[in-house]
Amino acid sequence: MSVYMVDYKEEVKKLISEMYEPADSLSKEFQTTTKSILKKLLNVMPSNAIDEHLIYEALCELGFTPKELKPLDFYWYFKRIK
Repeated sequence: MSVYMVDYKEEVKKLISEMYEPADSLSKEFQTTTKSILKKLLNVMPSNAIDEHLIYEALCELGFTPKELKPLDFYWYFKRIK
């Protein structure tokens, strides 16, 4: 009997990268926080499988960089893939 282990960081990266890519302040379609992304992904993933740290790592690995909107107020900038 084989056990299938889900790599949830890879699943997060797949969900995000299929529809979005990193943006800058001029090309962004929307901005959001790590916490907000986590809340949305918890609608489709087990609550104990992902956390803010995993989301942060996944976004960084996809080439996203958090942007400071005002002092110590950071957001991720996204645009849809055409």
